[in-house]
Amino acid sequence: MAGIFGQTFLSISEGLMVVIIIAGLAGYLSYKKIIDQKTIDGLSRLVVKIFLPFLIFYSITTEFDPGKQTYWWIIPLAAIAIPSIGLLISTILFWGSVKKKMHLFPLSSMQNAAYLILPIGEVVYKDQFDEFSLICFLVVLGLSPFMWTVGKLMLTEDKESDSGFKRILTPPFIASVLSILIVLLGLNNFIPSFVFDTTELIGKATVPLATFILGATIAVSLGSIPRFIDSFRILSVKFIFLPIITIIILKLTHTADSFPLLADVLVIQSASAPATAHILQIRTYGGDLKSTGGIIFLSYIVCLFAIPAWLAVWKIL
Repeated sequence: MAGIFGQTFLSISEGLMVVIIIAGLAGYLSYKKIIDQKTIDGLSRLVVKIFLPFLIFYSITTEFDPGKQTYWWIIPLAAIAIPSIGLLISTILFWGSVKKKMHLFPLSSMQNAAYLILPIGEVVYKDQFDEFSLICFLVVLGLSPFMWTVGKLMLTEDKESDSGFKRILTPPFIASVLSILIVLLGLNNFIPSFVFDTTELIGKATVPLATFILGATIAVSLGSIPRFIDSFRILSVKFIFLPIITIIILKLTHTADSFPLLADVLVIQSASAPATAHILQIRTYGGDLKSTGGIIFLSYIVCLFAIPAWLAVWKIL
């Protein structure tokens, strides 16, 4: 148990150091007025409306192969089911103030499924990393459309659209659905290579820009952490209820007997910090930026211990 905890803790620490360094840099640039919040908002719009859709298109059309894993369709469904349970638990815990606190619910259930998790796989599952990364990708395949529809509707105050239907037609959602259809119909085999090269080049800007935006937001949100009871409820759903429920489901379905790596990845995913996309959504479409940034800051600290702890518990079970 100590070995698993130590390995995972060190790998997460290394990944979080990037966020800490960037947050410090973004905070310094903001303090010196070298960069202002309007500039960060502009970067967010570029990421959401251009860079991220290109990254989604490239990733899905080049990496998604339904023939590689017979159980591939289970993973996107699980990636939707678990957050849905998290939203339900949040609704129960905030009963009586659901409408007022609904914008916090996605923070309790929709996780950073790739950029925080992949470094763990490189260290803990070095010999199985190709399959590990593929499972993470399939989680994103299900989670991303859910996050950019249900998550965005709950989290943001979109003033750009008049109707709920228009609010879910975001560029990342459209890119996700379109790319999945292209692969399922086999049309990706007819796309010229220069299209993939172009989308890859543009999409590569997504991760560093999103990390910078996350760091800049955390840096200005440190004094705006929501009151203790709200933060405790959200963190308890994210780091206690969801990992426990995930482990119970995995035990009842005997997933580890047939797909042990899949089970491990789902446990890690269940205890991951909230998605960076939440910050991008609010920066682009409006919402309670400071409270969101404050809870995400706390979540990154908690997940540093939560992921290795729950993975160690799972291995013992």
